Amino acid sequence: MDLLTRSVVMNIWHKIILLTIMLCGSCAAMAQSLYMLDNRTPSRKMEMGVTIGAAYLNTTSNEQSVNLEGKMGLRAAMMMAFCWQETYALQMEIGYVHNKIDGRRGEVARQVRSNIVEVPIMFSYRGLGPMRFNVGPVLSLASSGRYDTEEERIEFGRLRPTLGLTAGVGVEVSRHLLIEARFTANLNDTQHYFEGVEFAARSWWAALNIGYRF
Repeated sequence: MDLLTRSVVMNIWHKIILLTIMLCGSCAAMAQSLYMLDNRTPSRKMEMGVTIGAAYLNTTSNEQSVNLEGKMGLRAAMMMAFCWQETYALQMEIGYVHNKIDGRRGEVARQVRSNIVEVPIMFSYRGLGPMRFNVGPVLSLASSGRYDTEEERIEFGRLRPTLGLTAGVGVEVSRHLLIEARFTANLNDTQHYFEGVEFAARSWWAALNIGYRF
């Protein structure tokens, strides 16, 4: 790993650690305020948990000479939710998404690796039995795409802009276990470089996650 790549990786992890501390502090403050309420009813509560699942990436280039084929990847996240009235919740997550893309231009084929650190902030409706409906913006704090040639590592460009949109439908299988299908889309194109060509692409992700609520 060269010095530039190492610096980028360290910068990403510094952002993740800082954001984790900030969100955990916010959740602790909200939990303390709930505890201090005179009306301590189960209609107000905090949830925390983790999720892991598969995420499929679809990306389409506007350059005819470049063909991109997204692959199934991995998504993992920490989730925190502030719930009220047993019906509504504000759910925040810190997630990591990894995918690979088979890129081809002419006779040249390369595999692009995409790594994303995302923060979905979703409004959640839970008024239909075990069903959950989530929707909201997603912030991509770090997003990178790279591929290797025989001589060097090339920057493909980030697959996500800073702001996107995510929506999902989940089911509470048990008190602790959750299953959710989620769709995440970019609000605008992203710019890329591949084998001598600069072009724009539009991407979206479809994920199936299994969550454990503490």
